[in-house]
Amino acid sequence: MAIFRHVRTEFWKDEKVLEEMTPEDKLFFLYILTNTNTTQIGIYKIPKKQIAFELGYSVESINTLIDRFENYYKIIRYNQQTRELAIRRWGKYNLVKGGKPIIDCVKKEVKEVKDKSLLAYIAQHIDKEEIKREFENYIDDTCNDSLDSISTIGAQKEKEKENKKEKENEHLSYSSSLSKFKKLYEENIGLINGIVAQWLIDITETIDYELFKRAIEIATDRGKCNKGYVNGIINQWNDNNIKSYSDLLAYEKSLKNRGDKYGKGSNNYRNNEYATWYEEEDEDIYRKPTPEEIAEVEREFGRFRN
Repeated sequence: MAIFRHVRTEFWKDEKVLEEMTPEDKLFFLYILTNTNTTQIGIYKIPKKQIAFELGYSVESINTLIDRFENYYKIIRYNQQTRELAIRRWGKYNLVKGGKPIIDCVKKEVKEVKDKSLLAYIAQHIDKEEIKREFENYIDDTCNDSLDSISTIGAQKEKEKENKKEKENEHLSYSSSLSKFKKLYEENIGLINGIVAQWLIDITETIDYELFKRAIEIATDRGKCNKGYVNGIINQWNDNNIKSYSDLLAYEKSLKNRGDKYGKGSNNYRNNEYATWYEEEDEDIYRKPTPEEIAEVEREFGRFRN
C-alpha cells in the first residue's frame, strides 16, 4: 500500500484541468492519482465499487467518470475484466529516477499486471531507459505491435475527431445563418408560413445574409417589400452568378466601368421580369399563417438547431 504520492502544483495550472474539467472531474483526477491502491508503475487494480464508496458517488456516476476520462480526456485506461486502471502519463512524472530499489519495485509490480497491453500504454511515456526496459520485458508480441502502431492509431482517431468537430461547426454555422434570415424576414416583411419557411431554407443555401439584407433594402426603397419582389431580385442576381454581397459590389463596379446606366440603379429591379411575375403570385402566400402552420414552421426551423 502506498504511503503518499506526489502531486505537482502545476496540476492546477494545466489547461485541460482549468478550462474543461468540472469540480467532479478534478476530484476524480486527484483520487486516481493518490488513492491507496496506486502503485509505483501507474497500473493498479481497483473495483468501481471501491471508488464509489470512497468518493461517495454512485457506481453509475463512477462509470460515467471512467468513460469520460478514458474516451474524452484520454488520461486513463480501465480494464473491465481485470479491474486494472492505468494512468497514461504516469511514467513521465513518476518514473524519472533509477537505482536498484526503484528497479526492484518496478520488476515486482510489472509481473503482477494481468492486462499486458496496459504496460505498453504506460511504457510509451517513460523517458528513463532502464525502467522502460523492465516494462518491455513483459510486453508480449501483440502488445509490441500495439506499441509500434499506437501513434498511427492515435493520429487516425484525432483526425476523425477533427472531422466530426468540423461537421458540428458547419451545422451550427448553418443553423445560426438560417435564424438570422428568419429574423430579418419577420422584422421587415412579416410572419412566416410553411411556403416562406421552405423558401428561406432554400435561399440560405444559395446566397449570404448580407445579400439577402440588400435585396430587402432595395424592395423597401421601391415600396415593394414582399416575398415576391425580394425573390425576383434574388433570381436576377442568381442569373448573373451573384451569390454574396461582395459579388454584387463587383458586379455593380463592372457595369459602371462598361458605362452602363447603372445610375438608374434600383429601377432595374422594379422592371425585371422576375419581380413583376412574382408580384402576381397567389396572394395566399402573403396571408397570415394559421397557428398550426406557425407550429409546423417552428418545428422545421428547430430541425436545424438540433
